[in-house]
Amino acid sequence: MTSRLQVIAAIPVFLALLAAVALGAGCSGAGGESKINWMSDWEPALERAQAQNKPLMIYFYTDMCPACTHLEENAFSDDELTSYLNHNLICLKSDAGRSTLHGRYGIGGTVPTTVFSKPDDYQKEYEIGRLVGSAPAGDFYEAARTAVAEVNG
Repeated sequence: MTSRLQVIAAIPVFLALLAAVALGAGCSGAGGESKINWMSDWEPALERAQAQNKPLMIYFYTDMCPACTHLEENAFSDDELTSYLNHNLICLKSDAGRSTLHGRYGIGGTVPTTVFSKPDDYQKEYEIGRLVGSAPAGDFYEAARTAVAEVNG
């Protein structure tokens, strides 16, 4: 028979394991590790885009957004799309609930929204296109190709 002291001693171990599982799930998301090489800070992303003369793909999301989760688990897990994005664009993931960048692009409360922009600055006039909502991988692929063509002239 298990003693009360053994049960009490096991509680911290159980809580530590539970926390480790929760932290792991929070980092990788429901679909596992991201296939996209996301950057998380605007300045380094802009500098890299300018240095490499690549368009920016800025993905605005929030943690509690079901459509964002759907997008990440479907379009952003497509091997062909993610390979193209990683090689031809600089991808920035921006939490619209925490970052001020969403205001610069006029995102408002509509997430997910993905903006494709020239590597010139954060002003809306450099925007090449945007996708609002959880679009299929093909739509992202076409928008990314258009952005690359626009930057490369």
